[in-house]
Amino acid sequence: MASSVLYSLLLLLFLHNPLFSTANLFHKKSLFREELDLSESQQQPLNDTPPTLFFEVTKPIKLPNTKPCSYNILQHDFGYTYGKPPVLANYTPPSHCPSQKFSKIVFQWNATCKGRQYDRIFGVWLGGAELFRSCTAEPRATGIVWSVEKDITRYYSLLMKNQTLAVYLGNLVTKTYTGVYHVNITIQFYPAEENDVSKLGALVSKYHTRLI
Repeated sequence: MASSVLYSLLLLLFLHNPLFSTANLFHKKSLFREELDLSESQQQPLNDTPPTLFFEVTKPIKLPNTKPCSYNILQHDFGYTYGKPPVLANYTPPSHCPSQKFSKIVFQWNATCKGRQYDRIFGVWLGGAELFRSCTAEPRATGIVWSVEKDITRYYSLLMKNQTLAVYLGNLVTKTYTGVYHVNITIQFYPAEENDVSKLGALVSKYHTRLI
Protein backbone atom coordinates (compact mmCIF):
# COMPACT_ATOMS: atom_id res chain seq x y z
CA MET A 1 0.00 0.00 0.00
CA ALA A 2 2.82 2.40 0.92
CA SER A 3 4.64 1.62 -2.33
CA SER A 4 1.46 2.40 -4.33
CA VAL A 5 1.13 5.80 -2.62
CA LEU A 6 4.83 6.55 -3.24
CA TYR A 7 4.48 5.58 -6.93
CA SER A 8 1.45 7.85 -7.29
CA LEU A 9 3.31 10.80 -5.74
CA LEU A 10 6.31 10.28 -8.04
CA LEU A 11 4.01 10.12 -11.09
CA LEU A 12 2.26 13.37 -10.10
CA LEU A 13 5.61 15.06 -9.54
CA PHE A 14 6.87 13.93 -12.96
CA LEU A 15 3.76 15.23 -14.71
CA HIS A 16 3.91 18.52 -12.85
CA ASN A 17 7.57 19.41 -13.70
CA PRO A 18 7.06 20.14 -17.45
CA LEU A 19 4.53 22.82 -16.52
CA PHE A 20 7.14 24.57 -14.44
CA SER A 21 9.71 24.21 -17.26
CA THR A 22 7.29 25.66 -19.83
CA ALA A 23 6.44 28.54 -17.53
CA ASN A 24 10.11 29.27 -16.90
CA LEU A 25 10.83 29.12 -20.65
CA PHE A 26 8.01 31.57 -21.38
CA HIS A 27 9.27 33.85 -18.62
CA LYS A 28 12.80 33.77 -20.03
CA LYS A 29 11.51 34.54 -23.54
CA SER A 30 9.54 37.47 -22.20
CA LEU A 31 12.60 38.83 -20.40
CA PHE A 32 14.69 38.38 -23.56
CA ARG A 33 12.14 40.31 -25.64
CA GLU A 34 12.07 43.09 -23.06
CA GLU A 35 15.87 43.31 -23.04
CA LEU A 36 15.94 43.31 -26.86
CA ASP A 37 13.35 46.07 -27.06
CA LEU A 38 15.30 48.03 -24.44
CA SER A 39 18.59 47.67 -26.31
CA GLU A 40 16.95 48.73 -29.58
CA SER A 41 15.42 51.77 -27.93
CA GLN A 42 18.81 52.67 -26.46
CA GLN A 43 20.43 52.43 -29.90
CA GLN A 44 17.91 54.69 -31.60
CA PRO A 45 19.44 57.93 -30.23
CA LEU A 46 22.68 57.07 -32.12
CA ASN A 47 21.04 58.55 -35.20
CA ASP A 48 21.19 61.92 -33.46
CA THR A 49 24.79 61.51 -32.32
CA PRO A 50 27.15 63.95 -34.08
CA PRO A 51 29.98 62.42 -36.14
CA THR A 52 33.37 61.87 -34.53
CA LEU A 53 35.97 64.49 -35.43
CA PHE A 54 39.47 63.27 -36.36
CA PHE A 55 42.39 65.65 -36.75
CA GLU A 56 46.10 65.42 -37.50
CA VAL A 57 48.50 65.89 -34.61
CA THR A 58 51.29 67.90 -36.18
CA LYS A 59 53.10 71.22 -36.02
CA PRO A 60 50.76 73.98 -37.27
CA ILE A 61 51.61 75.58 -40.59
CA LYS A 62 52.97 79.10 -40.16
CA LEU A 63 50.56 81.33 -42.05
CA PRO A 64 50.78 84.99 -43.11
CA ASN A 65 48.38 87.60 -41.75
CA THR A 66 46.60 87.94 -45.09
CA LYS A 67 43.14 86.54 -45.88
CA PRO A 68 43.36 83.37 -48.00
CA CYS A 69 41.63 82.91 -51.33
CA SER A 70 39.84 79.54 -51.22
CA TYR A 71 39.80 77.34 -54.32
CA ASN A 72 37.83 74.07 -54.34
CA ILE A 73 39.45 71.80 -56.92
CA LEU A 74 37.52 68.55 -56.37
CA GLN A 75 34.37 67.23 -54.74
CA HIS A 76 33.79 63.51 -55.19
CA ASP A 77 32.12 60.50 -53.52
CA PHE A 78 34.41 57.47 -53.52
CA GLY A 79 32.21 54.38 -53.48
CA TYR A 80 33.22 51.29 -55.47
CA THR A 81 36.57 52.57 -56.80
CA TYR A 82 38.97 49.74 -55.91
CA GLY A 83 41.10 48.76 -58.91
CA LYS A 84 39.65 51.52 -61.06
CA PRO A 85 41.61 54.45 -62.58
CA PRO A 86 42.04 57.63 -60.54
CA VAL A 87 39.40 60.35 -60.69
CA LEU A 88 40.60 63.05 -63.11
CA ALA A 89 39.74 66.75 -63.18
CA ASN A 90 41.01 69.77 -65.09
CA TYR A 91 42.94 72.19 -62.93
CA THR A 92 43.32 75.87 -63.84
CA PRO A 93 45.22 78.55 -61.88
CA PRO A 94 43.23 80.57 -59.33
CA SER A 95 42.37 83.49 -61.63
CA HIS A 96 39.43 84.43 -59.35
CA CYS A 97 41.80 85.46 -56.56
CA PRO A 98 42.26 89.27 -56.24
CA SER A 99 46.02 88.90 -55.85
CA GLN A 100 48.20 86.65 -58.01
CA LYS A 101 51.24 86.85 -55.74
CA PHE A 102 51.12 84.29 -52.95
CA SER A 103 53.44 83.78 -49.99
CA LYS A 104 51.83 80.56 -48.75
CA ILE A 105 49.75 77.86 -50.46
CA VAL A 106 48.03 75.23 -48.31
CA PHE A 107 46.41 71.99 -49.48
CA GLN A 108 43.31 70.90 -47.52
CA TRP A 109 41.74 67.43 -47.55
CA ASN A 110 38.28 67.30 -45.93
CA ALA A 111 36.23 64.10 -45.86
CA THR A 112 33.27 62.42 -44.18
CA CYS A 113 32.17 58.80 -44.00
CA LYS A 114 29.42 56.89 -42.23
CA GLY A 115 28.98 53.16 -41.83
CA ARG A 116 31.43 50.29 -41.76
CA GLN A 117 34.62 50.40 -43.80
CA TYR A 118 38.33 49.67 -43.79
CA ASP A 119 40.89 52.46 -43.78
CA ARG A 120 41.97 53.09 -47.37
CA ILE A 121 45.17 54.41 -48.96
CA PHE A 122 44.73 57.45 -51.20
CA GLY A 123 46.88 59.86 -53.19
CA VAL A 124 46.61 63.22 -54.97
CA TRP A 125 48.69 64.19 -58.01
CA LEU A 126 48.86 67.43 -60.02
CA GLY A 127 50.52 67.31 -63.42
CA GLY A 128 52.10 63.99 -62.41
CA ALA A 129 53.66 65.41 -59.24
CA GLU A 130 52.49 63.90 -55.97
CA LEU A 131 50.94 66.55 -53.74
CA PHE A 132 49.65 64.29 -51.00
CA ARG A 133 49.47 60.63 -49.94
CA SER A 134 47.83 59.31 -46.80
CA CYS A 135 45.30 56.89 -45.32
CA THR A 136 41.64 57.46 -44.55
CA ALA A 137 40.27 57.41 -41.02
CA GLU A 138 38.19 54.34 -40.18
CA PRO A 139 34.49 55.28 -40.03
CA ARG A 140 31.91 54.57 -37.35
CA ALA A 141 28.18 53.95 -37.39
CA THR A 142 27.57 57.53 -36.28
CA GLY A 143 29.92 58.92 -38.93
CA ILE A 144 33.32 60.63 -38.92
CA VAL A 145 34.76 63.92 -40.15
CA TRP A 146 38.45 64.54 -40.68
CA SER A 147 40.66 67.20 -42.18
CA VAL A 148 44.35 67.29 -43.10
CA GLU A 149 46.48 70.22 -44.25
CA LYS A 150 49.82 70.38 -46.06
CA ASP A 151 52.03 73.26 -47.10
CA ILE A 152 52.45 72.99 -50.89
CA THR A 153 54.07 76.39 -51.53
CA ARG A 154 57.04 74.56 -53.06
CA TYR A 155 54.77 73.64 -56.01
CA TYR A 156 54.10 77.32 -56.76
CA SER A 157 55.12 77.19 -60.45
CA LEU A 158 53.12 74.00 -60.97
CA LEU A 159 49.98 75.57 -59.49
CA MET A 160 50.23 78.60 -61.79
CA LYS A 161 49.67 76.53 -64.96
CA ASN A 162 46.85 74.41 -66.35
CA GLN A 163 47.26 70.84 -65.13
CA THR A 164 45.46 67.52 -64.76
CA LEU A 165 44.42 66.64 -61.21
CA ALA A 166 44.34 62.93 -60.36
CA VAL A 167 42.94 61.48 -57.12
CA TYR A 168 42.91 57.79 -56.25
CA LEU A 169 41.10 56.25 -53.29
CA GLY A 170 40.52 52.51 -53.66
CA ASN A 171 37.28 51.75 -51.84
CA LEU A 172 34.91 48.77 -51.81
CA VAL A 173 31.22 49.00 -50.96
CA THR A 174 29.32 45.80 -50.14
CA LYS A 175 26.45 44.70 -47.90
CA THR A 176 28.98 44.48 -45.05
CA TYR A 177 31.26 47.41 -45.82
CA THR A 178 28.87 50.27 -46.49
CA GLY A 179 31.03 53.37 -45.97
CA VAL A 180 31.37 55.84 -48.86
CA TYR A 181 34.05 58.52 -48.56
CA HIS A 182 32.73 61.99 -49.40
CA VAL A 183 35.79 64.09 -50.23
CA ASN A 184 36.41 67.80 -50.68
CA ILE A 185 39.82 69.06 -51.79
CA THR A 186 40.54 72.76 -51.38
CA ILE A 187 43.64 74.91 -51.86
CA GLN A 188 44.08 78.04 -49.78
CA PHE A 189 46.12 80.76 -51.53
CA TYR A 190 47.51 83.33 -49.09
CA PRO A 191 48.43 86.65 -50.77
CA ALA A 192 51.85 88.06 -50.03
CA GLU A 193 51.91 90.81 -47.42
CA GLU A 194 52.69 94.30 -48.67
CA ASN A 195 55.91 94.55 -46.64
CA ASP A 196 57.16 91.17 -47.91
CA VAL A 197 58.42 92.78 -51.12
CA SER A 198 60.17 95.62 -49.25
CA LYS A 199 61.77 93.11 -46.85
CA LEU A 200 63.05 91.08 -49.77
CA GLY A 201 64.43 94.23 -51.42
CA ALA A 202 66.17 95.31 -48.22
CA LEU A 203 67.69 91.85 -47.81
CA VAL A 204 69.05 91.86 -51.37
CA SER A 205 70.45 95.38 -50.90
CA LYS A 206 72.13 94.36 -47.62
CA TYR A 207 73.96 91.41 -49.16
CA HIS A 208 74.81 93.44 -52.26
CA THR A 209 76.47 96.11 -50.06
CA ARG A 210 78.55 93.45 -48.27
CA LEU A 211 79.85 92.13 -51.59
CA ILE A 212 81.03 95.56 -52.77
